[in-house]
This record gives sequence, C-alpha cells and structure tokens, in this order.
Amino acid sequence: MMKSIKSRSNRIIVKCILGIIILSLILSTMNGFFYKDLENYAAQVNGENISLKTLQNMYLIERLNQKKMLGTNFSKIENNQQIKQETYNYVLSQLINNVLLEQYAKKMKFQIEDETIKKTILNASIFQKNKKFDEKKYLQYLSSMNLRDDEYINIIKRKVNADNFIHTISNTDFILENEKKYIIKLLSQKRKIRTTVLNSNLFINKQNISYQEAFNYFQKNKNLFYIPEKFKMSYVRLTPKIFKIKCNEKEIQNWYIKHNKRYFTEEKRKYGIIQIKDKNEASLLLSQINTPEDFSRIAKTKSIDPISSKKGGDIGWMSIHSIPNEIQQAHLCKKNQISNVIPFNNEFLIIKLIDIIPSQKKNLSKVYQTIKNEIKNKKSLDLYHKLKNKIKEITKNNPDKLDIIIQKINLKPIKTDWFDKNSIPISLNTPILKSKIFKTLLIQKEKKNKSYSNLIVLKKHQSFLINLTKYQKKQIKKFENVKDEIIKKIKKIKAIEETNKNAKKIVLDLKKGNKNLLKKFNLFFNKSEIISRYDNNDISEFIFSLPHPNKKQKIYDTFQDENKNSVIVAFERIYYDDFSDEEKNIIVKYLEKNNKETTFYSILKNLYQKSKVIYKK
Repeated sequence: MMKSIKSRSNRIIVKCILGIIILSLILSTMNGFFYKDLENYAAQVNGENISLKTLQNMYLIERLNQKKMLGTNFSKIENNQQIKQETYNYVLSQLINNVLLEQYAKKMKFQIEDETIKKTILNASIFQKNKKFDEKKYLQYLSSMNLRDDEYINIIKRKVNADNFIHTISNTDFILENEKKYIIKLLSQKRKIRTTVLNSNLFINKQNISYQEAFNYFQKNKNLFYIPEKFKMSYVRLTPKIFKIKCNEKEIQNWYIKHNKRYFTEEKRKYGIIQIKDKNEASLLLSQINTPEDFSRIAKTKSIDPISSKKGGDIGWMSIHSIPNEIQQAHLCKKNQISNVIPFNNEFLIIKLIDIIPSQKKNLSKVYQTIKNEIKNKKSLDLYHKLKNKIKEITKNNPDKLDIIIQKINLKPIKTDWFDKNSIPISLNTPILKSKIFKTLLIQKEKKNKSYSNLIVLKKHQSFLINLTKYQKKQIKKFENVKDEIIKKIKKIKAIEETNKNAKKIVLDLKKGNKNLLKKFNLFFNKSEIISRYDNNDISEFIFSLPHPNKKQKIYDTFQDENKNSVIVAFERIYYDDFSDEEKNIIVKYLEKNNKETTFYSILKNLYQKSKVIYKK
C-alpha cells in the first residue's frame, strides 16, 4: 500500500510557475516587459499591458524547447496549426499568471532591499563587458527601451518581489491537523464485500435473430465486414553472408603486418592494498613500510579489507584497461612502487604495484583464424555495399535488368503466397521491415508495372529487394458469407442487454429483502473479500463510489466487468486499518507537497475572478 503512495507522480507546478517568472524576468531585462507603446500589446491585466514582442519571444523560446525535447520528431508537429495555437495560448496564460502574481505580491507589500535590486542589475549578462558591469551598455539599453532608470528599477523590483512570493509559498508546508487526520482516516478505509456474477452467456441461446435484422445490421456496418487488400510478391534478402569468400596465405601475412598493432596482448598488473579507516594511522603505517615484506606483514595485521588482508594485501592481476580510478590516481609505474595515502569511500588506501606483465606481440599462428575471419568479413562487406549501390542505381534507371544481377550472384527470389497486413510471412514480420514493405508495395501498386522493384535497406548490413507480383483490392464480403457471424454478434449484444436488465432487477429485489430472483438464476454470493483504495482492479473504484451501509442493511449494486458480465455486489461494512508512524509520515509529506499546488491554483483562480483581463484581437 505504501508503495502505491510513494509511486504517485508529483506535478511540478511550483517549479513551472517559478521557471516562467524567472524566464520573463530575463526577457524583461532583454526586451522590456511593459512597453510604453500602448497599441502593441497582447493582453491587458488590470490596466497593465503584456507586450506583443514579449509574447512573441516567449513563444519562440517555447518552440525551441519543444524542438530540443522531441528531436527529429519535432518535424512531425512543426507545421501543425492546432499545436501552434495551443502553445501560443499556453505562453500567454503563463504571462498573465506572472502579472497577476506580481500585482498580488505588490498588494501583499513584500519588501525587497535596494541592494538586491542593485545586484540583479549589475549581474545581468546583457550589461556585462569583459565579465564586468558596463554602465554605457546599461544606459544604451534604457534608451532603446525608452525607459528611465527609476522605471526599469521598478520593473525589476516587481519581478524579484514576485519571485520571493513564489519561494515563500513553495517553502510553506502548512496543513491543518484535522485535515491530516481526516485524510489519513479516509486512506485507511477498507470495504468488505461479497459478489456474484450473472454470466451473459446464459442468455445467448434465448435470442432469436431474423434474417432481416441480420441484413439490416450488415447494411449499417459494412465497414466491419471486408476482405483486406492482399499482396503477392517476390523478394531477395541481401546480406554479406551470401558471398562465398576466400583468402590466401599471402593476404593473411600482409594483413598481419599491416595491422600488427591489433595483435598484442594487454599489459597486466598485480596490485596490493592496505585499507585503513583513519588517515593518521594510514600515514603512520606508510612510514613503517621499507621493504616488500613490510607491506605484506602490515596488510595482514592492519588492513580492514577482509579478503586481501589474508593474502598480504594482494588483490590479483588486472588488465591495464580495467584498473579502478583510485589505483590509477596513484600513478604507479614501477615494480614494488608504493603510493601515498589515497582517500577511498571515507577510508584510506596504501597501494603497491607488485608486478607487471608487459604487452607482447601475438604469434601469427595464434591469430591466424581471427585474421582470416577479418579478411573474409571485410571482403564480404565490400561486395555487399557494392552490390547494394549497384541495385539502387538500376532500380532508378533500368529496373528491367535486375534479374540479370540476381542471377549472377546465384540468388533465387523467394515467392510469397497471398498475405495482408495481418498475415505477412514470419521471415519478414519485424516492425521496421513490415512497415517499409507495405509502404513500398503500395507505391508499386500505383505504378502497375511488374518489372518495378525496390530495395529496402535496413541496419546491420541487410537489404531486401522486393517486387509486387499480384495485387487484390479490398473487398466487401458477401452477406451470405458473414450471416452466421452477424447473427452471433447480435445475439451477444442482446444477451448483454438482457443480462444488465436482469442484474438490475435482482438488485432491486435484494434491496427489498427478497432473494427470489437470485435463487431463480441459481446465483450465490462468494465469500467475503476486503477492498482497499489501492487495489489495482476495476472493482475498487466502483466499490468506493458506493454510499456507506448502515448496521441493519447492506448496499446492493451492479456493474459490468471486462467480459461484459454483470457483477452483483453486496457491500456489507466499512472498517479502518491503523497506519504505522512511518506510513503516516509518508502520507503527510505527500499531502504537504500537494498542498503547495492547491495553494497556487487557489490563488490564481481567485485572482482571475477578481481581475479584468482584456485580450487584444
């Protein structure tokens, strides 16, 4: 249960609003939030204008953020007018929120020291030159914005005031004690129920469907009864493995000489460590190590590492590329060299380089088969890419010559049987290939040319040359062929309706204290089960929507399950679990975080209701 509470996602409205406030502060420093030009405004909030230019800049920044987040997928929505409009409306609403919060902060008389305003202006990057405040740049900016010094300071003061106001609320975790107790009690509530299921299959065979009724259903739902478009094609799978490659002794020797740096053993090093908790003790022990024997003796008697201490500090051999950072930082390069004291996870190490096995060139005989495989692999890749590029060129210019190329490499095209989007051959049924095949086949269908072929290139050096041989259009099925299917479908629909009606009748009967209908349908309530708010099933939400039962009478109701059966519920009683102190603390912390969001929403909602916002068309 507590896992469910912990996993609830916390929205970040506080950070979002604060982020927008800071962003608009930057923009106002750059572009002027309140223009003296009274005509070019996007909206007016209690008589104060939001400049059109600020809105445009904010919109562009938001679009850039979308581009960064979506990457290459941004192109899919870049020209979507609906998304553009939604982005525009979102940015404008956030700017209005800013002005409302600034006005509210001013009304609440949040005070800001002049020194803070001074630092904000002096540290603004737009006024910096060589990382220092440049008064000339500052005055030029004021002139370009048609602002006096005192006007600009007032704008910054409003922004910083609003910023402080946001921080004040975000740092407040106040929630009433009674409210805490009430919510904890609500969350600890359990409900005891019993259920029985009225199966819709009981009523299927009782349904009588006429020919005309089935035909009318067919006429209204023809789009449900069709044979999908089908394809037959031939294809050739191209990979480097299709080529029979050979290589001779001379090639292997030349490759060995040319790439000799690849065929060396890795250098290996053996290290020893002494691990100590206290730095002063480690330094003292280091001063006592004068011989290799001293290191081994001290490691056995003083090191706190349980494994290496038994072996005189020896931690074994390791390749040069797998040496941990702590050991690398010791910069040991000679046999029997010992490090200074090195910090390690709030403890300390003394490291010794015990021995070195230098890198050595491998004999040709040991790497012979490896080199042979490398040569074959390179040759086959070269041939594959050469063939792929040649086929690409031919498919564009001379598609009728493809058969000749295929014959030359001794590959026979594989011919498929009829298939549609739901029955593509297993060997071709991978998401990317399947998508590309159907896209290509639809293009070929329009060309109506049997000699027209396409090359589909995939990753990991594989391609498919495909050719559409036959095509069958999408067809509406004949009524006689689907009549039985339709009758079965209508019977099921009517059976579900009858099941729901009977379930409601049973519930009404139970509420009156009668069980006659329950017995008539041979139904019995199951054993009692306990339902919690955190149960991950359909019934939980329904059960907690029911009113409280009293001591004398149960609550009866019905709902439809995922199999279209009617579940009849007897809601017997409510009881409460006791949470541990730890569980209560987790709940309270969640409530306090959620309370910040509620506070912001409440403040903004109240400000909107009391304010006059005019949108310029």
